Amino acid sequence: MRKFLDLTLMLEDGTHALDLDPITFVNKYRSIYQDGYNLSQVILSSHVGTHIDAPYHFLEEGVTLDRVPLDRLIGNARLLDFSYKKAKELITRKEIESYDSVISRDDIIILRTDWYKKFPSHEYGYDNPNVSTEAVKYLVQKKIKMLAVESPTLNWEDNPNAHKILLSAGILLVEGLAYLDKISTETFTFYAIPLKIKDIDGFPVRAFAEIV
Repeated sequence: MRKFLDLTLMLEDGTHALDLDPITFVNKYRSIYQDGYNLSQVILSSHVGTHIDAPYHFLEEGVTLDRVPLDRLIGNARLLDFSYKKAKELITRKEIESYDSVISRDDIIILRTDWYKKFPSHEYGYDNPNVSTEAVKYLVQKKIKMLAVESPTLNWEDNPNAHKILLSAGILLVEGLAYLDKISTETFTFYAIPLKIKDIDGFPVRAFAEIV
């Protein structure tokens, strides 16, 4: 029997992950009481909450999110457990290499840290465990399809470079995942579905696992 598990942070009016990022604005533009129907206007950052980075996020000539094929947003996922990692601690190449025998080409690699439990605090935005640049290079060599993490960004110690290495290889990045501690299996099908908006660098997604 198939089971679906939501892995998405809740957004609401006022939500933001990083101090200098735009704040989410939800305006009740029309109401049943006044207009006979409800209609909302939503203004948000393209990288708030659970979101996906397209190559264009850090690469001027990179592919924009609307041009990413649908099959790159869905795939076989492998969950790696780093929930023992503390604030600002590195997830190293050697640690990820220890999973070498189970990481295959076109896999979606998902790193569990349980960091979502800090959302939406200042600590959540700036003290997350970091994926080392060397670990990113290793995953590029493995030719994975996507990397997904619970933190709002990849690596505060070498953030632009780590992103560029990953995205220039055509590997998508999902940040801000949640509830990975609720998954009881190491393999499942993962979905990260954004809206289709022209020429955009990234966008919040509804991320979920399909478990058989």
